[in-house]
Amino acid sequence: MAGRRPNGPTLGKISQFKLVLLGESAVGKSSLVLRFVKGQFHEYQESTIGAAFLTQTICLDDTTVKFEIWDTAGQERYHSLAPMYYRGAQAAIVVYDITNMDTFVRAKNWVKELQRQASASIIIALAGNKADLASKRAVDFQEAQIYAEDNNLLFMETSAKTAMNVNEAFVAIAKKLPRNEPQSATGTAGKNLNVSLQETQSSKGQCCSH
Repeated sequence: MAGRRPNGPTLGKISQFKLVLLGESAVGKSSLVLRFVKGQFHEYQESTIGAAFLTQTICLDDTTVKFEIWDTAGQERYHSLAPMYYRGAQAAIVVYDITNMDTFVRAKNWVKELQRQASASIIIALAGNKADLASKRAVDFQEAQIYAEDNNLLFMETSAKTAMNVNEAFVAIAKKLPRNEPQSATGTAGKNLNVSLQETQSSKGQCCSH
């Protein structure tokens, strides 16, 4: 008789999730995605028109998480298209520029819109980008952290330029997402929702090296 393996081995399990990036124009959404997906940074990144689509996978325990990433345009004229991209998304990263208070105010509006119109179970992360420009800081770290805690958001400051917290941000989101596997319900599922990532060394070799 065959051994009892209800759904075959779980080691090769791939969980696929739709993730959308939202935020004002020029806060660095595309740069964050490019750094995460390709490990690259371009000083002069062209503005996204409509939205760009990329994929990237990371490994958590015995599960491979595949992100389908929609990088939306920040210009006001594209705002009406945003629901097309965040509808059905399991995760969203709302990005602001730590040197520009207006982009933080706008980020709060995006969070409100997601809370009102996106899936009730969506995981929302708030990313204060351009942390390498801390000397020009306009948005206080603690102010953003308190706002994130009050709204049950993952929060981290990132730098697409130096790679600070970029991989860590996507890993933190992946750990919060359900993976529909009874066997893998341990470990990562019960972490505190209000995660604040301090500056850590970005590690590229996190995926399936064993």
